Amino acid sequence: MELNHSFWASVFKERFLPQLSSVVETLEKRILSGFEDIEKEADAIAEASWDQFMSSPGTGEEDPSDFAEIAEQAGVSHYILLKGIRQGIINLFSVALYHNFEQQIMLFFRKEILSPGEDKDSELLKFGKFKKRLKEMGINIEEFHSWSKVKELRLIANTVKHGEGSSAQQLKSLRPNLFENPDLRELGLSFKSNPKVFLPLAGEDIYVSIENIQQYKDGLHDFFRELLDAMENA
Repeated sequence: MELNHSFWASVFKERFLPQLSSVVETLEKRILSGFEDIEKEADAIAEASWDQFMSSPGTGEEDPSDFAEIAEQAGVSHYILLKGIRQGIINLFSVALYHNFEQQIMLFFRKEILSPGEDKDSELLKFGKFKKRLKEMGINIEEFHSWSKVKELRLIANTVKHGEGSSAQQLKSLRPNLFENPDLRELGLSFKSNPKVFLPLAGEDIYVSIENIQQYKDGLHDFFRELLDAMENA
């Protein structure tokens, strides 16, 4: 089977790669920018709580230190909540990045590899089937240098979506540092050797960074370049 290398070279370059880049750029430049001032927000909430306490009528027996502690806790709680939401959004975008890539692969698979009629068979429209068909054509994507990044990102996407499970266990063996809270790491605190993943979309238990997202995007770009090279030589 002769592959249409020139056509797909254009599709990959002009559609697929920009789409993947846009996912990361949207996260970095449009969404995360909204979290840059959460410390100031927390301070403002603490100050507002303090002002409310101090302006409220009292008995004269209140201890201002108690009010100060409560006001500070209000600010801290707000900061922790927003920090978790921020982390949850980054985790969620790792899912978006992988499934954008997977949908691109399925489009290529339908249009280029499957024969007429096969593209309507839902049992064939799976990544494993794509991998098998390419291998039958002499292209083993598991030998690509970029494959490790694709595999990691798939495990992250599954872990973020489903929480604790087989993907989380595989990922813990492969990338245990993704399960270390970066705030605790900076404080030099120890971590559980096998943490359970329960609330990844709330920003807990797995901690994908924007740097991780950028690296995985680069890995997906490399995958399409390697695929083109393999198609040309098949």
